[in-house]
Amino acid sequence: MRGVLACLLVARIAGADAPKPVRHASTPRPRATDSDDAKARAALAVIDGTVRADVPRSHRIDDDRSDAQRIASQLKPWRATILDRYVGGEPSRGSLDGAEQLAPGDGYYIRRPTRAYGAPYVVEYLQRAVAEVRALYPDVPTLAIGDLSAEHGGALAGHVSHRGGRDVDVGFYFHHAARDFEDAGKDLDLEATWALLAAFARTADQSDGVQIIFLDYGVQKRLYRFAKARGTPDHELELMFQYPAGKDAASGLVRHWPNHANHLHVRFKAAGSR
Repeated sequence: MRGVLACLLVARIAGADAPKPVRHASTPRPRATDSDDAKARAALAVIDGTVRADVPRSHRIDDDRSDAQRIASQLKPWRATILDRYVGGEPSRGSLDGAEQLAPGDGYYIRRPTRAYGAPYVVEYLQRAVAEVRALYPDVPTLAIGDLSAEHGGALAGHVSHRGGRDVDVGFYFHHAARDFEDAGKDLDLEATWALLAAFARTADQSDGVQIIFLDYGVQKRLYRFAKARGTPDHELELMFQYPAGKDAASGLVRHWPNHANHLHVRFKAAGSR
């Protein structure tokens, strides 16, 4: 019964702003050059929020949305599509007005309360997602909640994004209580983590719902296989995951980004955006 209920959570993933699955043609996808790849990683580092050590300094770009768009326009079309999807809403610049601090609550642990400020609707969506999982599985252990934004937004140590209250880092569910981010090892609770992911994804058709979720490709694979084995239809899996299309595929609400093997990075749309 637990698996059946979890599968039901993925309903209504598709929506007005949900990414549509890419149908790859039979011809091979163009292969990016090393230079293209470096430029793409540099642009995505600005948008995603983690400056990668392996991005050559010569390819790093200013913390500016227009510069990211400029680089996107120079890349091969399939990479530009990925970057266009990541750029929306300027999460790597600006400040935060009218922030709400995530309050302590049942079922989750706030790792750094001084970094737990977000747009009120983001805080509400986050609390609602956790509550939905706990309604299904009352005995699920504690979930670790990472950074949202500082009280007034702006630069946040260790991040390039997380500046405007629309980004939130969320740990996984395990078969033990977690007060920190942990790699998705054997003790990962696939069922509860899938339910959490689906609860976020269900907001994608809202004007202020989830825009994109960053998650390691290998963890995507495990969740994809779990959900498929439990009967989730293929078309819903295509809407949810980038896997198995490849790490660079412009498909799925959930996209690969390095260093996200121990948490979800959930980005919400700007309120009132398309």
